[in-house]
Amino acid sequence: MDKWVPTAWHTYGYYGTSEGAARGSYYGVSGIPQLWVDGIIQHRGAYTNNEQMYNWYMGTFNTRTVIPSPLTIDFIHKSYGNNMASVKVNLKLEQSISAGHVCHIVLWENNLSYSGRNYAYVERRATTKDVTITGANETQEISTTFTLDGGWNTANLGVSVYVQDPTGKEIKQGRATKLEAGTSVAPSSLGRVKALFN
Repeated sequence: MDKWVPTAWHTYGYYGTSEGAARGSYYGVSGIPQLWVDGIIQHRGAYTNNEQMYNWYMGTFNTRTVIPSPLTIDFIHKSYGNNMASVKVNLKLEQSISAGHVCHIVLWENNLSYSGRNYAYVERRATTKDVTITGANETQEISTTFTLDGGWNTANLGVSVYVQDPTGKEIKQGRATKLEAGTSVAPSSLGRVKALFN
């Protein structure tokens, strides 16, 4: 991991979703803002000074970047069109992992504004799929589609994908990208789609 892959889950309010509320419950969120890095390091509250906030977050980020990931995530397909978004990824294990991991796929919208405040990488839709591979060099393709809301700015849509161990809550790998305009197709058809949008 060498980049920050953020996802803003709103547990209630204007941008609140049922998935956001479920994530808040999963982490036992009792106050906001609250940040979890790799699912295991928590920061609650905020500095009024942006430099202090940056240093606070970067210290945690640097702590986690030295830990190697046991897998890679590659996007095979990522597009939107016809009021749908479709995503397909390939997971490849470089080391063995325990059974029971899950893959979260989160559709987000960036550059939102509400009541004079700006919001980044806000979760709009999310789904979770089981990771069925456990051995080194094994691969698994995972795909999903999301229905888009007509009020969203499709130019600002993207997706975060991350693999998490639900038992200890540690995120083992994450990747994010913007969606590309194109013909969105159902997961059952993704195998026939060339990776035009990679």
